[in-house]
Amino acid sequence: MQTMQLSRTQVSAFQAQHCWIHCEAGQLWLSHDGEDIVLERGQKYFVHSGDLIVIEALQDGRYRVQPKTTIKMSQAPNKAAPTAALAQ
Repeated sequence: MQTMQLSRTQVSAFQAQHCWIHCEAGQLWLSHDGEDIVLERGQKYFVHSGDLIVIEALQDGRYRVQPKTTIKMSQAPNKAAPTAALAQ
């Protein structure tokens, strides 16, 4: 797991594949696959393919990159959850 601190207007870019990007503080703008996404503290975004991700801090912020993990069937929720790239 990688955590990165960004000051307002600071930019970070990296190749990401099958991972979650968690906004832990502040507000972040992500550019991914031609889409613009704004994440605020507590929100996360999933990257499916090995694409370039560009993140700019709209205010001082911190994000964490977490590889996709497999859930054991005993830990899987009983209810089906909607699939969405952006989750809170």
